[in-house]
Amino acid sequence: MEQAYSEPVTVYFARMLQMDFGLVPVFTVLPDGVQRERAALEVVLKGPPAGSGLRSLFPPQTRVLGLTVADGLATVDFSAEIMTGPWGSAAEALALGSIVNTLTRLPGIDRVWILVEGQAPGSLGGHVDISEPLRYNPDMLALPLTDVTGHWAAGHIHAMYLADIVSGYPAGDYRPEQNVTREEFIKLIVLTAGLEPADPEQPTFPDVGKDRWSSGVVEAAVAAGILNPSDYGANLRPAERIGRREMAMLLVRATGAEALATSLTGAELPFTDLETEPGWGRGYIAAAVKLGLMNGFPDATFQPGAFTRRGEVATVLGRYLKVGEEEIRLVYPAEGSQVRAGDGVLVLGVARVFESTLQVRVRAASGGDVIAQTYTMTTAAGWGIYGALLPAPGTPGEFVVEAYEQSAKDGSEINLVERRLLTVP
Repeated sequence: MEQAYSEPVTVYFARMLQMDFGLVPVFTVLPDGVQRERAALEVVLKGPPAGSGLRSLFPPQTRVLGLTVADGLATVDFSAEIMTGPWGSAAEALALGSIVNTLTRLPGIDRVWILVEGQAPGSLGGHVDISEPLRYNPDMLALPLTDVTGHWAAGHIHAMYLADIVSGYPAGDYRPEQNVTREEFIKLIVLTAGLEPADPEQPTFPDVGKDRWSSGVVEAAVAAGILNPSDYGANLRPAERIGRREMAMLLVRATGAEALATSLTGAELPFTDLETEPGWGRGYIAAAVKLGLMNGFPDATFQPGAFTRRGEVATVLGRYLKVGEEEIRLVYPAEGSQVRAGDGVLVLGVARVFESTLQVRVRAASGGDVIAQTYTMTTAAGWGIYGALLPAPGTPGEFVVEAYEQSAKDGSEINLVERRLLTVP
């Protein structure tokens, strides 16, 4: 068992997307016998694990030279390396926000004064004035999208938004009922499958030339066998709205289940509107249903020709990534991920739980002994982001991370989700 404080410390990591940016609060535990303020700040400087979708903003050589707390003011002295960061306006604001918000969440601190080599620098990159102490800034938080509260797909929309698969619009909305074009869906499935854009010498489709924004993702889908050019004739018609039958076809191919679809061309399906569905379409629909990627509608129809909406897309992509269907969705880490022994395990997801509080723990795969545990809170009362950073086992081998809610009725564990990971030397 690793020793840790009973109360977690909240640190703030940056999330930067094309359309927006903000800070994500992450609850973490610290070993006994350390100065909490300094230890929390060093977690921020180290940054989140690579691949988590969160950003490390500070130059790796940056050190804390000194940290004192008196009368509610934390004075932090950094080494000169902090001045060499890539300080655009957004990055500088996020870096400062991660420092100040982290320290001001600790007892006895309401202001933070930042020094560099013992002197007040005035600014890190010329965008934010730090000549005076700074206070906690709630406006820096990465907040959920504004127009999906109460929508049936809200959980998956927020999960895919956190995973940086789908994005909102400049006004902060998502527009879940808006239709999706063919090239938009192709881009999303390519991102979800982890494919890189491709650039062949000759474009596959005359109407998706190298100058079109979707060219790289279309070519990646062709190279991966997700798009079969013979299905579309001479042109892809990328700006056309995509239907549910076609979405099923592309999803099944992305999972590598083409043979399954072929075997199900004569399958009986529990939908009332597929009597005239061609065999190939029936096969892909049956495969998508069997794989748990798509369902029908409450009136027992599938509506294969209906146009796909943005809420539906987020849902099928969430199922593709297996983030879960319960009140707790786990976005990161992925099943089977590797973590270096002794490093931290970052757990990120979205949840809709009682009083916005849930539990996260790391336990041994064999025997189930708990290695570390903390509670965490979501960023919103409805679907909100949660994050926890816990120590991984110190020895190589398989282990499990779990997130769950404790029942308000009897204290039992409910809505549990888990990932099996591997510690490596």
